[in-house]
Amino acid sequence: MIKELSIVIPALNEEKYLPKLLNSIASQNFQGKLQVIVVDGHSQDHTVSEARKFHTQLQDLQILQVHRGLPYQRNRGAEKAIYTYLLFLDADIVLPHNFLNTLSQKTPRSEKFVGFVFHLPLKFNLLDYLFIVIAFTFISLARLFGDPLNGGSFIFTTKRNHESINGFKEGVIIGEDIDYLRRSRKNGAAFHLYYHPYVFASPRRLRKEGRMKLLLLWGRCYLHIKKHGPIYSEEKFKYPYGHYSDEV
Repeated sequence: MIKELSIVIPALNEEKYLPKLLNSIASQNFQGKLQVIVVDGHSQDHTVSEARKFHTQLQDLQILQVHRGLPYQRNRGAEKAIYTYLLFLDADIVLPHNFLNTLSQKTPRSEKFVGFVFHLPLKFNLLDYLFIVIAFTFISLARLFGDPLNGGSFIFTTKRNHESINGFKEGVIIGEDIDYLRRSRKNGAAFHLYYHPYVFASPRRLRKEGRMKLLLLWGRCYLHIKKHGPIYSEEKFKYPYGHYSDEV
């Protein structure tokens, strides 16, 4: 059972969703020490001011403003982390009640691991659930065949593992999460896929991109990453970071 945790949240134009995540963190009954680091990429909305409202609810809340870029923001947040265990969360994730305590009880003793959990749609929709089942079936099969996958929305690890692989590759627009896991495993880290506890995630990207279109895009990205590594250019693959601020 872990007794200290640093949560790093990269954010860009997330005034609507970030408060939901921070409220779900503040509502946890986690018994250990908790540090929350919001790393804003100079949002053009009220993301920062919304985050500041939680200073009274979260005893150790830090808000950074840095250059935009998911890997870069995660790395800057991790530099400020003071605890052994690290949890990277997307801003549109919501933690169920007692999530951190349940996860804590399943945390491996090893100081080198990467963990990923099952996601459920924040709002009930049968097609969204079907999409999630397909996606996690693929993740489970990939793990079974020795090529585990994870997503950047939730990455649970340790500061020792993070520092030993020099963090995320900055400048990458797609695949930094898979690359992070692969480099971690090459460095001796274990991979843990949990179906419980689970988190809730916004389905906004499914709605805007289209479920089948998004599945095909992820498939193309996976094959490209498997053959060539993480993607640095937007020439063939678009990643609209910071442009999903509204539910659609």
